[in-house]
Amino acid sequence: MGVKDILHDREVLTRLNAFLVIYFGWIVFGIIYPIIGKYSVDLTAQFLKLPFTSYAFVSGLLTFAKSHVLLYYSMRAIYFVGFSGSIALTVAFLLLYKKDFRASDELFIRYLGLYTVSGAIYCIFHIYAPHVVYNLPVKSLTGTYLTQQEFVLPSLHNAIATANAVTLWKHRKDPIAKVIIFLNMMVPVVTLFLGHHWIYDIITGIALALIISKLTEGYKLKVPSSLRSIQISDLRKITAFSIIFATIVLIIAANPSLYSSLLQRLLGTP
Repeated sequence: MGVKDILHDREVLTRLNAFLVIYFGWIVFGIIYPIIGKYSVDLTAQFLKLPFTSYAFVSGLLTFAKSHVLLYYSMRAIYFVGFSGSIALTVAFLLLYKKDFRASDELFIRYLGLYTVSGAIYCIFHIYAPHVVYNLPVKSLTGTYLTQQEFVLPSLHNAIATANAVTLWKHRKDPIAKVIIFLNMMVPVVTLFLGHHWIYDIITGIALALIISKLTEGYKLKVPSSLRSIQISDLRKITAFSIIFATIVLIIAANPSLYSSLLQRLLGTP
């Protein structure tokens, strides 16, 4: 599907904006979580009584990964493609390349369900990641607004990856889909061996995604008539603005110091 076709297809543009809106929502949740999540109960101490949560087990997996240089850097590459990358690849394949509206609608509602359920759980209780608990020498996204240290159980990263793989499965014979499915299916292995998630986070994330995927089979996005009346030229402008805004938000979310600097300038404080 060419760029010209995309720019003239109301159904594609409408769905693309819907995906951008819910992604904005999740980033905003991450930014305000330090405020709304302050009453969340920390269950890390109780959690560490479970099997497979010891320092020896977690550090042993990381040591094994680091001892195989090619494997280690491959895992790191997959991890940093990660959350946003896996979403972008899957949406681009289903919506822009395949123009599969049914699968795109199912993916949209699955993302929305995963964000909502996971966000509600994090507000009730939280557990810290292995690399945070044991101060492991790993590269992570902590310290940014893309995620928070408390966003661990269930693993939204693994839940999103599972939802992606499930939704893409109907296209599994397509070479591009095979690559994207493989990358998503490697996420549980990568997040475990690199110390980003406990094995229980991964299991609950996968289970949550499978349940929501089952419940949302055949979902069709219902677009309000008021939105359908928008001129296609105006819809293109809205989409362009959304993409630019999404890029700016992503850059700021990944660089909290930049956000602080911009805020100081707006407020006129030193």
